[in-house]
Amino acid sequence: MKIFIFILNVIILFVLLCCSYDEPESKDKIPPSKVYLIPHLCDPGDPTGCTYTDKNNGIDPVQSGNPDYNWMKIQWDGTDLVKDGDIHHIYVYRYSEYGDSALVGIIEPYHPDSTKYIDKFINYEGEVIQRTWSYYIIPYDKADNFTDSDTVSYKLIDKPGLQSPDDNYECSVTDSITFSWFGPSNYSYRILFFDLSHNLQFAKDLIPGETECNIPEILENSEFSPIPEQTYIWRIDAFDGVGGSESEERRITFSLNK
Repeated sequence: MKIFIFILNVIILFVLLCCSYDEPESKDKIPPSKVYLIPHLCDPGDPTGCTYTDKNNGIDPVQSGNPDYNWMKIQWDGTDLVKDGDIHHIYVYRYSEYGDSALVGIIEPYHPDSTKYIDKFINYEGEVIQRTWSYYIIPYDKADNFTDSDTVSYKLIDKPGLQSPDDNYECSVTDSITFSWFGPSNYSYRILFFDLSHNLQFAKDLIPGETECNIPEILENSEFSPIPEQTYIWRIDAFDGVGGSESEERRITFSLNK
C-alpha cells in the first residue's frame, strides 16, 4: 500500500511539474503592435499643402465645459491593434514640462473604434494653460502583454474671447458682418465655419495679431459662399507658434433678406 501511495505521489508530482513547465510555453508572449500617436499639424506657418481636418490635426485643444481652458484630444491609427485581435484595454498617460505625470484614462473594454481620447483634466488642480502637455498610451492584450506608444505634445494657450456677432445671430447673405474677439496681439488667429453636423466648410488664417475680420472680405477668392437660410457654426482658433486653443462656438444664420 505504501508503495502504491508513493508511486501515486510521484505521478502527481510529475504531472504538476509538466503542467508548470508547459504553461509558460503555451502562454501568449507576443506584445501588442506599437501605436504611433498623430502629432499636431496644420497650424499657421506649417508646411504648405497641409489641409486642416479633424483627423490630421492630431493632438489638439477641443471645446470643454470649462470657460478658462480647453480639453486636450489625442488620436492614433488603430489599424494594427485591430489586426492584433486580442487587445483588452488601453492606459492613457499625461505629463507636462513641470512633471505632473498621471494615468488619466483607461479605455476598457477596448473597441476597434477606440482611436482617440479626450483629457478633461479631471481632478487636476494645477495650472492648465501655458503648459505643454505630453501624452502616450499603453495597449494591453488579454495575456497582459503591453507596448508603449510614442509620445505627442502640444501647448495649451489662452482661449480667444468672442465679442461679435452674438450667438444665434441672423443676417442677410449680402450684409457686411464684422467678427471680433479679444486675445494677445502676439497670437495668430484662424476663423472657421462648420455646418450643423460639424463638417468644416471654410477656414482662413488671418493676419497675425488681427482680432477682427469681416464678410465679405475674408471670403474673397474662396470657393465658400454662405447658403441662404442655412445656419453655420463658427469659432476662432489661436496659435502662438508652439501651442494653440479654441474659442467657444457660436451660430450664425444667413437669410435672403433680414
